[in-house]
Amino acid sequence: MLDKYILKQGQKISLYLFVFAVFLQVIDLEFLSIITFFLFFLCLYVYRVKKVIIDNEAFIVSAISGKVEAIDFNENYYLIYINASLFDNSILLSPEDSLIKVKSLRRGLFLPFDEKKAKLLNEKMVLSTKNTIMEFISSFATAPLDKPIEKEYKKGDELGIFTQGELLLKIEKSFSLNVKVGQKIEAGQTICY
Repeated sequence: MLDKYILKQGQKISLYLFVFAVFLQVIDLEFLSIITFFLFFLCLYVYRVKKVIIDNEAFIVSAISGKVEAIDFNENYYLIYINASLFDNSILLSPEDSLIKVKSLRRGLFLPFDEKKAKLLNEKMVLSTKNTIMEFISSFATAPLDKPIEKEYKKGDELGIFTQGELLLKIEKSFSLNVKVGQKIEAGQTICY
């Protein structure tokens, strides 16, 4: 019933926040109850189910929603840095029709990115497909990274959730990019042709 409105990964925490807010209201701790109700509604917004439109003509689509912070390149890859916030769509998608392999998954802390050691100590997951490598780094106030099942995925299939953090998307240089620095992109939107 709730699957139409809230992602499965956010249902338990939303229920806990609601029950805790009601409990605080019953024992007459109104200030804490109001804060908990606010967190409950914030959680409902973060884990909302939002319709994702996949561009089937694109070769590679965006795996997450967020803002393109930087675009760089090296000998083999274009490097696209995408910053996802709590208010973006939380769904993590497959960027292309390919076998997805988990190269590494490192459990860690959830420090904000303005901390010096955040990129070294935060949770990190590296996934690879036929033409891309995706490095996810979690940030403050986010859900733990879930390891997807290694199998063949179609473009736009759901891999899990990614609520807040940074994605370093490495795409082979044989493709032409369709994104610009500062552009707001949605999950399923064209990255390159």
